[in-house]
Amino acid sequence: MMSRHASILIVDDEPNVRLMFRTALVPLGYQVTTAEDGETALSWLAERKADVIILDLQMPAMEGMNVLRHLRESGNETPVVIVTAHSSVPNAVQAMKLGAIDFLAKPLTPDKLRRAIADVIERQADRKLAAHPPTVVPEPVTVASQYAEDLRRAKRALNRCAFEEAEIFLKQAIALDPNSAESHNLMGVLHECRQEHDASYREYKAALKADRDYMPARHNITRYYERFTLGQSDIAIDKGDPIQDD
Repeated sequence: MMSRHASILIVDDEPNVRLMFRTALVPLGYQVTTAEDGETALSWLAERKADVIILDLQMPAMEGMNVLRHLRESGNETPVVIVTAHSSVPNAVQAMKLGAIDFLAKPLTPDKLRRAIADVIERQADRKLAAHPPTVVPEPVTVASQYAEDLRRAKRALNRCAFEEAEIFLKQAIALDPNSAESHNLMGVLHECRQEHDASYREYKAALKADRDYMPARHNITRYYERFTLGQSDIAIDKGDPIQDD
């Protein structure tokens, strides 16, 4: 697993935000670098590597979305966490299509930032483990284990914006457990990323039918209602719990 010695690049034009993020992360052992604008960040990344990039969306000269687009077009697949005071579904969807792994709204508490970064690092460690698995004696496949594996693979595919792949694994997970609030919620997220809003609404409703107290689905359907009644929402897409090692 990637340790807390991971390298983190903070890109934000507000000095007080950079200081707050740095102060929250450095005591945990992370190697933190800051950049005040997109150009500085891209120049730094041209010569060095980061394990996670924390990227402000609204910056002068070069907006965060353009920085993210430049990274992906150049083949840089570093996990990016978007942080912005201008949270909206269109921005979240666009950022996720470009490969952003999370989307957080300001004001952001140090604890919430630390949890988000820890989750991102854990997910990336899981991807590396999946790519180079240790040699182990396989365990018998059960309905529960196959469901968990389908859900893990769906989450990895969503993180890579491989929506067709994610849909296959989510359909398999739902077939194995039709009453899974988590899998229905993730299917709703997938549809929302593809601008299939009616389908996303149906999946969020299915998630709440399975478990009316499942908070990610409640967040997502509240955002859906706000968008179609008020025209906008400050609630970010909620994918639920990160991938956990068994």
